[in-house]
Amino acid sequence: MKSLFIAILTLLITFNVSANEQENSLNEIKNYRQITTNFASAGMPTPVEFEAIKKMGYQHIINLIPGNFSNEKQHVTSLGMSFEQIPVAWGEPTLADFQQFVTLMNNYQQDKVLVHCRLNYRASAFSYLYQITQQGANKETAKKQMLSVWQPEGTWLKFINKVEQHYKK
Repeated sequence: MKSLFIAILTLLITFNVSANEQENSLNEIKNYRQITTNFASAGMPTPVEFEAIKKMGYQHIINLIPGNFSNEKQHVTSLGMSFEQIPVAWGEPTLADFQQFVTLMNNYQQDKVLVHCRLNYRASAFSYLYQITQQGANKETAKKQMLSVWQPEGTWLKFINKVEQHYKK
């Protein structure tokens, strides 16, 4: 009986350590932010980090960087996750970009989603806007999370204000 107890305890400890190691590896991703239990934003993950993302139960990746990301798409889909790309121009984010993001996020309601860009600037802005316009999140709490990554200004501050105004109507 004692050996059964020790075996179960060992399994539980091993599982807990493994889960903590995987969670810690997510924190190694540039500017990784857990927004809700099913939603996170980050800078550009490496292939190894995508494997940790998968192990943590994420099912969908949304990349907000323009350009050819066929290698990323191939890697992500080979891991069994979906991959979508919304090419958000750094100097010209649009309401249509955000609306495309909303459509994807609404399709993934019950699933775990990671949205990323190079440094989590675009992704944190889109995450902030999604939280306040679609999820009814507290604006100050959502803003604090975005500001922990970066301080939008110029084009991005105008974009954020434009999207907020659009959804206030």
